[in-house]
Amino acid sequence: MDAIYENTDFVDLSINEASYCNGDPKGVHQKRNVTQSKYTKVLLLVLCVFVVLAVGGLCVLGVLYNNNLGDFESLHVQHQRALMQLSAQEINATTMESELHKLKAKNDRLRASLYDAQSCNLSVDGWTVWRRMIYFSTDKRDWASSRAVCVSMGADLVTITSQKEQDFLVSKIKETHWIGLNDLETEGRWVWVNDQTLEETGVKFWYKREIGKSEPDNWKVEDPSGENCASLGDGNGNLHTWFDGSCKNKKRFICEKK
Repeated sequence: MDAIYENTDFVDLSINEASYCNGDPKGVHQKRNVTQSKYTKVLLLVLCVFVVLAVGGLCVLGVLYNNNLGDFESLHVQHQRALMQLSAQEINATTMESELHKLKAKNDRLRASLYDAQSCNLSVDGWTVWRRMIYFSTDKRDWASSRAVCVSMGADLVTITSQKEQDFLVSKIKETHWIGLNDLETEGRWVWVNDQTLEETGVKFWYKREIGKSEPDNWKVEDPSGENCASLGDGNGNLHTWFDGSCKNKKRFICEKK
């Protein structure tokens, strides 16, 4: 009996083959339908897996998109704030520039008023008011000592950068005075005490001789080191021009406080 049951597959196959051979394909068709049903299930399962993966991918992309959108909005807000701050700074800069122009205009008016004081000959503690505070000494010193006195008073030896300044100073002196011009560092390169050169100011009032060398002539007869300091006027009463002289000579001097 067991042998008979063990060969059921064979019997079934034999029957199917017999059925096919006898012109009855019903059994074969049933077998094919079962196989196709299995393939369909597998395909559906694979399709479901792809769909799940696709949905998951879309979810991930959505999360990333939302995060990036949030970052973009945050950056946009920061950008807007930066623009507002920049605009505020530009407004402040414009306001400050306007205030600066106003202050400059006010300063120009004050300087003009100070220039007008020239005709008044105002004098305070020995200082004469003319554009700047001018001090005419009564004692005589060498050039270096003269400058030291000026510096001790919060000033320096006078610089002359215009014809008006020259004319004003000349009108106030009756003898030669030291001014803040020298070529101590480099012979022939005359520099004011504020480090401006004559080429920079474009103003020169050296004495010109009809015969012989004009000033500055760096005469070394009295001082072998030469004449390296400038004065307004000389000992001969030529007060309208500049002369170079030995820095060791003692003269009156002119200080200015800006």
